[in-house]
Amino acid sequence: MTFHRLSPAILTLLVFLLAQGLGSLLLFGIWILVSPEFGEAIRAYLSGEAEGLPLLELMPISVFSLILMSLDIIAVLGCHLCLHNIRFATTLDATTVRWRPALLAAAAAILGAMSISILTGGMELPEAMVQISLAMSHNFWGLITIVLVGPISEELLFREAIAGEMLRRGAAPWLAIGVSALAFSAAHLNLAQGCYAFPLGILLGIIYYKTGGIVLTSLLHILNNGIVAVQLYADGTEAIETSPAEWFGSATLAQTFMVLFGALSIALMTLFWNRYNLCK
Repeated sequence: MTFHRLSPAILTLLVFLLAQGLGSLLLFGIWILVSPEFGEAIRAYLSGEAEGLPLLELMPISVFSLILMSLDIIAVLGCHLCLHNIRFATTLDATTVRWRPALLAAAAAILGAMSISILTGGMELPEAMVQISLAMSHNFWGLITIVLVGPISEELLFREAIAGEMLRRGAAPWLAIGVSALAFSAAHLNLAQGCYAFPLGILLGIIYYKTGGIVLTSLLHILNNGIVAVQLYADGTEAIETSPAEWFGSATLAQTFMVLFGALSIALMTLFWNRYNLCK
């Protein structure tokens, strides 16, 4: 019975990783045929002759972004067609959302994200991730991937396919929300983003559970990624490398705002939980 309820998370994460892994091999293999220099760079990297893999110097960022976008869509379609754990009609139905009380959740999620950003702001991203994110923030297809396709795909996978299917199989809400947040964190494949994604996944999971779909969670996820993209476009690597203490002028002030934003987020989310009737 426990495996029956946990299997949506295991299978969805497996489909996601297979789409990312096998899809990358296939699409990169095609690009090797298009660009022999790309193939030579990969061989040098695998043999240890090159310290870094200059992907962005050998593959246009538009192509790289379209590949990422395609892999996200493939993962979503794989879950929908093979696992049957994504129900587009119900999860994307905006008419079921009670928007007035939902504003409490939106405010809670925004304040919570600010608190988490301060908490994890000192953690360093892998250099390759920084350079890729920076390049994508200055490219049309990169922005579409970061701000639109990525957030909606992740909500379909980690909220609808995992939390939603677990709930439909009778799992306790706290288990479905926690497991989906853990999978959401693990899927980012680096510590800095993973530590940020887990508590954010908890907030989004609560909103998903109460509203019955990914409409509001997708809007909040798009807002979150959009703010990051704007910061990267405007400030470059400084947006990532600046510590919370530098943001606020001192470590003490940063910690004070972290606690304040966190407390307000919990208070607003509690009000939302109590006032929002379940749609499911």
